[in-house]
Amino acid sequence: MMPDRARIERLVPHAGAMCLIDAVTLWDAAHIACRCAEPGPMHPLAREGEVPAIAAAEYAAQATALHGALVDEAFEPRAGVLAKLIDVELQSPRFPANGGALTVRADILGRLASGCLYSFEVANSSRPIARGRLIVAFGPSAAP
Repeated sequence: MMPDRARIERLVPHAGAMCLIDAVTLWDAAHIACRCAEPGPMHPLAREGEVPAIAAAEYAAQATALHGALVDEAFEPRAGVLAKLIDVELQSPRFPANGGALTVRADILGRLASGCLYSFEVANSSRPIARGRLIVAFGPSAAP
């Protein structure tokens, strides 16, 4: 069952405008695919009306948090922090204007009690925006 927007907001560590994931289009134990609204000039991460492409890391981090919560059948986000970005490739300095809705895909590469490693790609309807890997470190009170 795909979570609705209200459940997504309960499962990621951000709410309101900072919850960047609008819908989950596909997920299983190994990966997640999400749909997000086109980032415009009023986006919470916009600077001078443009969203920097590095904001793709926040989209990916939220997708991984959501994936972990769905896999764990959790009712709230797990305590964790985006600890490291690895081999990130940005296709341009900012999200393109009028580029359309975004897709975010994250694939789990490894998971331990202390954290997890994912690969990710963020794209709009016509091209990739960013790809790379990220490490999430779990908080001390979190259980696997």
